[in-house]
Amino acid sequence: MKKIIFILSVILMQVSQPVEDVFKVLEIVNDQTNASLWPNFRTTEIPVLVFDSINTWLFHSKSMPDGFSEVQEHAGVYRFSGQHPLVWGNSIVRMGDTWVATSIFSSYARRTGEKYRAKDLAGIIIHEQFHIYSRSKHPRWVPNDGLLLLYPEETPDALFLRRIEKEAFKRAVTSEKPEDICGWVKEALKYRDQRMSSLPPAFRLYEPELQRTEGLSDYIEKTARGLDPLNASEITDGIAPAGVRDLGYVEGRWIAMILDKLNPGWKSVLENNDALYLEDILSQTIGELPAESRRFTTQETESLTTETKKDFNSWQDRKKQEIEQFHAMPGFRIEINSANNPLIIRIFEPLEIEILDDRSVFHRVIFSAGNEAGSLRIRDLPCLTGFNNSLGITLVRIHGLPKEPEINDMEKRIKFTDGSSSLDLKYSRITLSGSLCKVEL
Repeated sequence: MKKIIFILSVILMQVSQPVEDVFKVLEIVNDQTNASLWPNFRTTEIPVLVFDSINTWLFHSKSMPDGFSEVQEHAGVYRFSGQHPLVWGNSIVRMGDTWVATSIFSSYARRTGEKYRAKDLAGIIIHEQFHIYSRSKHPRWVPNDGLLLLYPEETPDALFLRRIEKEAFKRAVTSEKPEDICGWVKEALKYRDQRMSSLPPAFRLYEPELQRTEGLSDYIEKTARGLDPLNASEITDGIAPAGVRDLGYVEGRWIAMILDKLNPGWKSVLENNDALYLEDILSQTIGELPAESRRFTTQETESLTTETKKDFNSWQDRKKQEIEQFHAMPGFRIEINSANNPLIIRIFEPLEIEILDDRSVFHRVIFSAGNEAGSLRIRDLPCLTGFNNSLGITLVRIHGLPKEPEINDMEKRIKFTDGSSSLDLKYSRITLSGSLCKVEL
């Protein structure tokens, strides 16, 4: 009995300890040297909501929201017991009329396994604060992430061009001599132009917009964390559409780092003309500097081509297996037909989706949508969605639910809640068949 009590005590002790000291992290966030990260960017002026695994803390707020209490030892800091409903991850949210950066402390990166120190957690918060800064100062900097749900079908050729373009930028950012940097940038832009020429206009525009938002925020974060410029996730293998999203982060950051070396005043240029893209400033900069011709060898190109085809085929196999496993999941299923009353997408994770052959979209991690009929939010549970040409959601398939939904025939309403997943919709028709519930809105 003593041994059992001891084990339980250890478990409780572990649960009761926050991932990291929130005040230690915010001290790093508030460091005045962070003002040098970007002109007029002040981390101490942007509100922050942080869940440390025990409590949610609010910093830099002008008022105390409902449900919070002021921390006596820290004037201007407010505490909420548990996880606040607005804090779902590292993001930005509206709290009343104010944009707030949110963060959930973790000891490691879920996607890559990278271990986090206090400085890393601070950098992640600064990343989200910069989104708020850029949104307020440069409201046109808003890429349409919904385009990823309609992204053109992936091909080995497109994947190869993205990879060789990325490799050229990688060599540019790690070069020291300006002539070498410019040479590799020109090589990268050559492949980029070739790749972009085959894309429809909306998708050609999306990538430089992504570089300017997520790429710059990634640059701010990685600089604050003091990370090596080559620190980049390879978990998507560059496969579209997730790989396109990944590329925007990495290339945006690398272009910013290249400009730091070649054109130290580039940030002011962009601040004074926010219609420019990073690529615009980069092209103008290298056009004014001498460049040494830099090319990939035939062996390098052939090796990358072979590797790309191999990875493309492996991805196709993995995707097929993953979808088969989705369809075979035990438990209750819900199929929502919303063609007559399309749902509007609210949240999805661009790095965790796959576009299937019928153009439906498989979501691995999180998906949220709604309209006047109600709303649904799926988290840590896969689902499939279908879209019309206006990105209205016409079909949702949810598998693996541990219990049946609650159906109210009088109100014609279906409800389901389990952990962080929930559904509450008014329906026009509903059909039950074994473990399958078909819903028409």
